[in-house]
Amino acid sequence: MTSAPDRRRRLSAEQRRAAIVAAACAGFDERPFDQVTVADVARASDSSEPLVYHYFPTKADLYAASVAHRLAELDDAVTAALDALPAGSGARDRVRVVVDAHLTHAARHPGAWASALDGVGAEPTEAELARAAARVAHLDRLAGFLHPDPRPERHYALAGHVALLDGVTREWVRRGSREDERPAVVTTVLGSLQGGLGDWGR
Repeated sequence: MTSAPDRRRRLSAEQRRAAIVAAACAGFDERPFDQVTVADVARASDSSEPLVYHYFPTKADLYAASVAHRLAELDDAVTAALDALPAGSGARDRVRVVVDAHLTHAARHPGAWASALDGVGAEPTEAELARAAARVAHLDRLAGFLHPDPRPERHYALAGHVALLDGVTREWVRRGSREDERPAVVTTVLGSLQGGLGDWGR
């Protein structure tokens, strides 16, 4: 008796890895880390479990790759929004489009944002490190919008802004990502940062 032929799609290594990451993103968007299995991702990506483990030795590695992918998508969206601004746009306008890009990303992937920010299902260290790196990059980008200022007040104003943006975005997602409330979210976040800075500087 012969075994049934393997009808799994033949993909290049790069395509297979991308398919696995896409399936992992979809799964973790809907459920927290501890409720998604490698078998779930294998089925969704038309892969075998051993093949998933070939690319990602642990489930934590797989989850971290999905988090990194979503963060890269967000960074690309922010970059595109900034590039679309008219030349010479001021710091406030730049921050505004960054905030708006975050909200749009959260609206598209509400489960991922809510579970990550609410701590639903413990995140592995690899994912926490990816998020920490993204926060540092966000701070650096914000600082680049403003005149150099070595005072600690500047640093804490920007750090507080990043934390507030996360928290307010989580609350906006919890309330259903209502578009009629988007302007209130943007106004709140911008007002808080302006209060911490004193003025926009540019």
